[in-house]
Amino acid sequence: MRIKQSSWLLIALITIMGTVSMLFAVPITILHTNDSHGAYIPRTIKSGDKIAYLGGYETLDYYLKQERKKAPRSIYLDAGDQQTGSVFASMPYDGVIGGAVIKAFNMLELEATVFGNHEFDYSYENTINLRELATYPFISTNLRSQYGTTIGLPYQIIKRDSLKIGIMGLTMTDLAERVKRENVKDIQIQPYKQAVDMYLDKLDAETDLIILLTHLGYEADSLLATTLDNRVDLIIGGHSHVQIEEPWPVNGIYIASAGSHLEMLGKLELDVVADRIASIKTTLIPLWQPEVLPQTKLSNFVRGIADSLETELGKTIATLPQTWQPNKFEETTVSRWMAEALKSEYQEAYKPDLAIINNGGLRKVIPAGPVTLKDMHELIPFGNYVVLFSCYGRDLLTMDELNKRNAQEKPYDIVQTGAKGWTTQICKGGHGHEKQIYEINGEELDPNKVYRIVSHDYLLGQWDKYLGFEPFDVQETGELILDAMIRQVKLQYGNSKE
Repeated sequence: MRIKQSSWLLIALITIMGTVSMLFAVPITILHTNDSHGAYIPRTIKSGDKIAYLGGYETLDYYLKQERKKAPRSIYLDAGDQQTGSVFASMPYDGVIGGAVIKAFNMLELEATVFGNHEFDYSYENTINLRELATYPFISTNLRSQYGTTIGLPYQIIKRDSLKIGIMGLTMTDLAERVKRENVKDIQIQPYKQAVDMYLDKLDAETDLIILLTHLGYEADSLLATTLDNRVDLIIGGHSHVQIEEPWPVNGIYIASAGSHLEMLGKLELDVVADRIASIKTTLIPLWQPEVLPQTKLSNFVRGIADSLETELGKTIATLPQTWQPNKFEETTVSRWMAEALKSEYQEAYKPDLAIINNGGLRKVIPAGPVTLKDMHELIPFGNYVVLFSCYGRDLLTMDELNKRNAQEKPYDIVQTGAKGWTTQICKGGHGHEKQIYEINGEELDPNKVYRIVSHDYLLGQWDKYLGFEPFDVQETGELILDAMIRQVKLQYGNSKE
C-alpha cells in the first residue's frame, strides 16, 4: 500500500510536534507534610508581648487552599505518623482510635500517605480500621499481611492533565522495635529496594515522575537513594522530623521533609521534562495562623471536638512545682518522677522492688503551674498497660550495662529506674582499687536474688532492646499507665492532696 506525499508530510509534522513537546517543561507543585502527630490545634508562640499561633488542621487547610489556587496542577502528600501525640488522636471516633485524625485529613483532601510507626500504636485491627476510614490511600509497597498481600495499595498513579505521577510507599523495616510487637506480628516487611524493584519497571513505563513516600528517617532515605537509579525522582520522607529547606539531591534523587507537628507545609515546584525533574524549588511555608480563619466544614469539626475535650479534660487537677520537659535522650525531672511514681502507685498491691520505664514514652512539655487531664493525656499518649515481671539481680546488671551503651550509641533507647529505687556508689577497696556497688532500696544488689519489677507492656515486648534479658513471671494488671500517673499526680501535687 502506497502512502500519498501529503500523508508523509502529516506524519513528519506529528513526529516533529511530538519531539518538540518533549522539550517543553510541565510544571507540577507537590505539597507535603509528615509527622503531624495529631496536632489538631495551633501551638501558642510567645515573643515578648506578642503572641502568635502556629499549626493546627484549620491553619493547614487555609494554606493548602491558598497554594492550590496558585497552582491548580498540584497534589498533596503525607509521609506518615498522622497518629499519636494529642488527645484528639488518642480518642475513639467512629469506633476507631485516631479516627478523628483520618476524618480531618479526608477534609484536607489528602491524596496519599504511607504508614508510619505510630499508625500501629494500638492494634493491627485498629490500623486496618484507620485505613478503611480514609478516603485517601495508604501506600504500602513493602508491608505485607500474613497472606502475602500488601496492607495498603502497593502503588498509586495520580494524573494531573498530561502528567502521570507514580507513588510508592515504604515503612521502616525495624517497625517491630518501634511499636508493640504483637501489633505487627502478622506483618511481613520487605527490604526497601526489593519492594521498590517489584513495581519500578511498570511505573517507569506508565508515568512521568516517580515519588517514594517513606517513613524511614532521613539517614535511611539518604542511604536508600544511593541504591536506586534515576527512574526514581523524589523521596518525601518522615520519621526524623527534619526540615529540609533546600533541594537535597543524593545520587540524583531529591529528598524532601517538612519537619513535624504541622509547623511547616512543604512545597516543591517542579518542572518535568522527558520523565525527569528539570528544575526544582523547595519552600517550607510556616503555618502561622491568620488573624481570621474562614468557617469551614473542617473548622466546625475540629472546633467541636476541641471544645468538647476542653470541657471534659481542661480541668486543673494539680499544680506542678517545676517544669516537666521530656527528653528521650537523657534522664529528666519528669522521667525520674514517673519511674518513682509508678513504683509508689503499685507498692501496696504488688510490692515491686523497682520500676523501669523508657524515656521515649513521654512526649509533652508541661510548664510549672497548673496541669490538666489533657496535659497528662498528651504527656503519655500511648495506650500502654502496666505489667509486672521478675528477674535476677544479675539481669539488672546486664540492663545497666546495656543502658550505658545505649546512652552512647542509641540514646533514644535508654530506660529510667528512678533515683530512690536503684542507686550506685563507688567504694574504695584494698590497694587503691575502686568497686562499684549497686543498691536497690538501700540494700546491696544480690546477683542471685529474684526482684519484682513494675513497668508497662511496650517495654516488656521490647525487652531485648531496653533490658537485655528476658523477664519471667509476667503479670498483667489491665490498667493503663496513664490512669496510674493521673492518680499519682493528683495525690502528690493536687490542691486537695487527695
